Amino acid sequence: MTNEKRLEIGLFVMRLSISIFLLALIIQKLFITQPKQGIFPSFSALDIPAFTAYPLLLITTALIVSFVSGLYKTFSYGGVLSMQLVLLAPTYKELFKFSEPTYTLLWGSIPLMGASVSLFLLRDNDNLFALDKGKSNKNQALNNFYWHHKQRTLEILSSLSHRTSEYNLYLKQIADGVSELIDVDSSVITVCQEGFARVLASNVDIGNENSHQSLHGQLTGTVFNSGKCLVVEDTDKSTEYGKAPEGCRAYLGIPLRTSQGKVIGTICCFHGKPRKFSTQEIEIVELFAERAATAIDNHHLYQQQKQFNQTLETEVNNKTEELRAAQAKLVERERLAAIGEFAASIVHEIRNPFCTIKLVLEYFNKIDLSANVRKRLVLAVDEAKRLEKLLEEILLYAKPHILDISQININECIHKILDLQRSLPVTINKKIDFSTAATVINIHGDEDKIKQVLINIVQNACEAVNAGEEVKLQVDCNNNQKYCCIQVSNGGEPIPPDILPKLTQPFFSTKSSGTGLGLAITKRIVEAHNGEFLIESNADEGTLVTVKLPLAIG
Repeated sequence: MTNEKRLEIGLFVMRLSISIFLLALIIQKLFITQPKQGIFPSFSALDIPAFTAYPLLLITTALIVSFVSGLYKTFSYGGVLSMQLVLLAPTYKELFKFSEPTYTLLWGSIPLMGASVSLFLLRDNDNLFALDKGKSNKNQALNNFYWHHKQRTLEILSSLSHRTSEYNLYLKQIADGVSELIDVDSSVITVCQEGFARVLASNVDIGNENSHQSLHGQLTGTVFNSGKCLVVEDTDKSTEYGKAPEGCRAYLGIPLRTSQGKVIGTICCFHGKPRKFSTQEIEIVELFAERAATAIDNHHLYQQQKQFNQTLETEVNNKTEELRAAQAKLVERERLAAIGEFAASIVHEIRNPFCTIKLVLEYFNKIDLSANVRKRLVLAVDEAKRLEKLLEEILLYAKPHILDISQININECIHKILDLQRSLPVTINKKIDFSTAATVINIHGDEDKIKQVLINIVQNACEAVNAGEEVKLQVDCNNNQKYCCIQVSNGGEPIPPDILPKLTQPFFSTKSSGTGLGLAITKRIVEAHNGEFLIESNADEGTLVTVKLPLAIG
């Protein structure tokens, strides 16, 4: 029982016993004993004159009210006890009048018992009864110390202000406050997980605070695993709880427990000399440990929420980009479908008269003509052939691609088209370096259309380089083994960034004699195979064309 509680109970017992005694005395003298003469003659038993009866009655009533209600809290304990004993003295006549009926003896024992209980409760705490004046002063000084200590604890607690951006500073303030209040050399706050402890804050510089230390065989590990407070007065003598850090002779460890009851770390106090830790000091550290656990738990929740928000934001951005890309592809397909339908109708209308013109030109080519006329005829035939090729490409681009699916060995397919390409004029004096895949790569697709794609991009690469320069062709699989990557690169002039997106648009060409449909058709064929067609270009590496096609499964 604390000193304050004992004093409070002792004072209450004194008030109650005196109040009961005075009330009993008034009842005895005024109501039970019959008066014989004058006004209040029965007060003669106390040797009190009649003219003082009313004031005495008033004072007695006031004392009863004061003691019971606690208005005299500052009343001297010694004075109250003295009053109890003095009030017993005038009642001796009543106590020994056995010839008359009296109840005073019964009630008179109450203040005696109250005085005895009060003397026991107030031992060594009332200056009136303290035999050793120096001891009384020591107790008073100790009480003042505890009072100031509590005030300082409240000041430190009220000064703590936790914000997310000041998380480490907040924990540092807790460690500093603990070291100051219980007077230890160092205090450390750790968070424990998977058998390791990480220091979050300390009141002294311990180097790398974010380092991980094993909990096995350590005092901190004992606190964390047991989830209970651990006090070691001398670590050299008490080694059964684990190993203490170097230079530590006294240890106090308190677990950090969240509101859900989970132990997430410890707050440890170290001292260089053996010492004891009082109950009050342990309670102070437990109070700060509760603050630290709440801060750490809230910080972890904040970090989890922040990470979730970032992940959610990333997912939303990715889905938005995917939606935009899908929408762009849909718009592009609708636009290309409209162009294809229009081009097909135009080609159909042009084709009939063009066939007639071509037949006439072939007829004139068989007749003997003058050199001047034949020269003009050859020019007309060449233009007719170019127009016929353009019409064929328009029809090829316009009509939907119907694929004749079969399993294709990419390495063998590329070897076949390279054998043909190396004999063409566009590849003369130009080296084509083909790096085959380390393993056999098979895809499902239309072999003729895949050859058309490869021929187109290889010819474009050869046209972009000068004689003696090299075109590289490489085949490989991506890391997740889902796609086959065919890459064709050349070191020619880089393509301007504003031109790159337009290369696969129909009727756009950088060549004076180009139709602008070659790469557009190539991209449509690749996409019809659920693949991807990419073009990259820069001054350092030249131009790189990548074709990604799904691998054959099974």
